[in-house]
Amino acid sequence: MQTQTDAASDYEFIIQLVYARCRIRLHDGKQQLIKARLGKRMRRHGFETLGHYCDYLRRTGDEEELTHLVDALTTNYTQFLRERDHFEFLVGTALPSLLGERKLFNVWSAACATGEEPYSIVFYLAEHFPAAGGWEWRVLATDISTKALAKARQAIYSEDRLQSLPEEWRRKYLQRGQKNWEGHYRVKPSLVERVRFQQINLLGDYRFPELFEVIFCRNVMIYFDRPTQEQLVQRLTQSLAPKGYLLIGHSESINGLNIDLRCLRPSIYQKA
Repeated sequence: MQTQTDAASDYEFIIQLVYARCRIRLHDGKQQLIKARLGKRMRRHGFETLGHYCDYLRRTGDEEELTHLVDALTTNYTQFLRERDHFEFLVGTALPSLLGERKLFNVWSAACATGEEPYSIVFYLAEHFPAAGGWEWRVLATDISTKALAKARQAIYSEDRLQSLPEEWRRKYLQRGQKNWEGHYRVKPSLVERVRFQQINLLGDYRFPELFEVIFCRNVMIYFDRPTQEQLVQRLTQSLAPKGYLLIGHSESINGLNIDLRCLRPSIYQKA
């Protein structure tokens, strides 16, 4: 029989494992969340207790299973046009201040979850920097969760997820589902093609061939401690173009970190 001490040790093992892999800190009190979200993985392997599941991970170091574990425990809440002022800033201030006569630029959605953020970026760019005007732009969308990325690549959303989009944009940029897909919409393929999806750990080993005029990394750092936040922002800054902009969540702050960015307004920073 598993004792309370054993159970506490198992939860701490999971907490430390997630922290080691992606620096997300599952605080005390998350035991029920861990148990609920890992239940499917335990049933798949036939494990009756969390202890048996933890023993399997300790014994095998199964990388595929560790990926599933991170997928299950990382939160992927998002919505279209969330914190809308950032998209207005992107097209109204950031890009005009950087581009001059250039028609080519790149934007990175650094924690894209199920795709609502990068597609919101795409809709705004299609409105203000249309291909018909000779504009060439690409959006990189990354996330640590392979499950969330699969949903993002699919680009299909139920009607209730689209309430924040203007009706005109639904007609211009989305395709209405028929028959079995009634009540769902798909982002038009010509827009999906503008997005490159990639699975990465933001604190892992990665490098991109391009620099980005604007990076969105919103509502992610609230899960990190201050040293990890500083490490992440330093990494992101390396991928910013000169004078490029980093946008973080409205509830986040990176003031006081040792970073090469200046705060223009809450949640908006520019590379020095």
